[in-house]
Amino acid sequence: MKKTWSLTTTALVLAVFLAACEGPTGPTGPAGSAGAAGAAGPTGPTGPAGPAGPAGPAGQNANQTCTQCHASNDVLYGKQIQYQQSLHYTGGNYERNTTACAVCHTHEGFLERVPTNAAATAATIEDPTPVNCRTCHQIHSTYTSADYALTASTSFPLWVGGATVNLGAESGNLCGRCHQARTVSPAPVLGGAAVTLTSTRYGWHYSPVANVMSSNGAYKFTGPATIPTASHVHGDPEFNPGICASCHMNTAVGNKSGGHTFKMYYLSSSGSQTQNISGCTECHKTVTSFNHFGLREDIDELMEEIAVELERVGVKRPGGHYVNAGTYPADVVASFLNWYLFEEDKSHGMHNPPYARAVLTNTLAKIKTY
Repeated sequence: MKKTWSLTTTALVLAVFLAACEGPTGPTGPAGSAGAAGAAGPTGPTGPAGPAGPAGPAGQNANQTCTQCHASNDVLYGKQIQYQQSLHYTGGNYERNTTACAVCHTHEGFLERVPTNAAATAATIEDPTPVNCRTCHQIHSTYTSADYALTASTSFPLWVGGATVNLGAESGNLCGRCHQARTVSPAPVLGGAAVTLTSTRYGWHYSPVANVMSSNGAYKFTGPATIPTASHVHGDPEFNPGICASCHMNTAVGNKSGGHTFKMYYLSSSGSQTQNISGCTECHKTVTSFNHFGLREDIDELMEEIAVELERVGVKRPGGHYVNAGTYPADVVASFLNWYLFEEDKSHGMHNPPYARAVLTNTLAKIKTY
């Protein structure tokens, strides 16, 4: 019987034949370019919450901060009424708001010069205010008791001579920035050319305390005394950290002296002048007056003798601290400036006894040669 091949059978035989004849697989071709990004899948379920972090420190409300100073006691009020009796408050002359004066006579001018130590403000201070609590303290910077921190506490350069001095961070470096001598013109040079004075108000500016405390500023004549170059302990922050404040702000007598009056004297109920020696007795246990060991008498005597000699040679007018215009030897003018330095220091030598005594002794010996 003759066999008939169907189309299906033929295709199957052909496929088997072709499969049996297929060669080995070739190498993989290069990857094709990435296809377009597919659509975003559905958002997964929210994970479990993590553990709670530690609680932060409790904040302070206004009562907790402000009452560090504005408490129910009278401490702050006491400081305020004391200050109202101080010369800073009653005699600050804050209308002197021009550039050269404003740096010390106005609150705004002082704060402007603290970071620069400039001898003048950039411009006249408009609407000036007097030296006040905020001039010396960082009031309402933190609204805590840290606001009592001083606005200046670092060493500073003197205007006369340029020496950088450290009178202590507790008060001296603040007070000394203004309580120092200003430069004079013309300035004498020891043994140099004669000096012509045209103004009767020639001399250092008032209150040159920083110069005296740090043993800087006086003309150093050679003579019978050796002039110290280092500060006496009164002006040395290592031994007297509270320079200025340790004496002028010691135990207050109401609003008459001490504390924020800065005064060393007060009038008793009988009207007599009383010395506040509370700051002295902390170191000098036997002190009974400012004339300790006769220091005040010695310095006053030297000052009077020098004044007589200055009037004799004609440079100084009798009484007061004005000069007679004219031309004088340089050493005569320097002698006047030495006398004026301690006259305006007003401590009768107590700010720096060894320095005052030595400078004045040699100055007296020099002026007597003219």
